Amino acid sequence: MSVLNTKENLLILLYNSEIKNHKEILAYTKSAEKECHTVDISKTKVTGTVWAEVAEKLSITVHGLIDTDHSSFENRYGKEKELSADDTIKILQNDPEMLIFPILIKGDNAQVIKNYSEVTRFHDADSIGIDKTEIGKENKY
Repeated sequence: MSVLNTKENLLILLYNSEIKNHKEILAYTKSAEKECHTVDISKTKVTGTVWAEVAEKLSITVHGLIDTDHSSFENRYGKEKELSADDTIKILQNDPEMLIFPILIKGDNAQVIKNYSEVTRFHDADSIGIDKTEIGKENKY
């Protein structure tokens, strides 16, 4: 059973409000005119169960939620690459800056969002102002 609400039209954004790029992606996500649930990991301690489910939706291991090659990680934790799932969850819970990029979830789909334009993958045609009835019609001039 899923811990996350995976309603098809609900966007779930896990982000850190203390990181500029995350705040920009938050604003872009909210502009989708869809129901949006946001989780600011700098203010809310996300459970290990939720992190495990997020990793599963991303088709990665829990360890993959942290970019251990990123300079932020290496500066704080060294070049240690052998983290267990529990270590990874503890780092994310106690040091939310280690979530380098926010994660957006819609239904069974999830993506690490590195650029605000990637949010459009989660917008359907109606939410960005495109009239679906015009898509696929040939121009008659």
